[in-house]
Amino acid sequence: MNGREIKIPVHKLKGYINEVGISMTALSKLSGINARHLMKSLAGEVDTRNGEVRMLSNDNMERLQEALHQISLDLKYIFIYYNPDKEDEKKNGRRYCPDCVVQIKSQLSPYFKIRPFMHYALGWKRSKIQNVMMTNGNITKDDCDRINIVLAEISTRLDMFTLTKD
Repeated sequence: MNGREIKIPVHKLKGYINEVGISMTALSKLSGINARHLMKSLAGEVDTRNGEVRMLSNDNMERLQEALHQISLDLKYIFIYYNPDKEDEKKNGRRYCPDCVVQIKSQLSPYFKIRPFMHYALGWKRSKIQNVMMTNGNITKDDCDRINIVLAEISTRLDMFTLTKD
């Protein structure tokens, strides 16, 4: 931890996770918490057996905290490299590096759902994300730089999070 902390209630963490596109599967795997239990607890669903709001135990809170810090650490070492040697120049003169799409998919998919992440990082609509990521690979140098900045920002924020019960 870097000395600064952001106290965040567990039930508010879900909004951030969804916004940036962090995969619940990744959190479940890294924390060792059952994915369904984790999702229901973060959503604050009511347990139909006893009528109480689902919550994480203290042990699971600690495991989730460690998972967030592990993702933070891992993201510090991810960098999407824009390779000018592999770029394409379109008729309009714009330059793109389709190799960035391959890197994004391989390096980010263990931690993120790609569509929500790309929307968060670049503000792209679903159709553009689909088109770029599945069809044409039109990632500019600016897009690549923005993705790397957003990865650093998410890494820093996750490192500063300290989970609380409320």
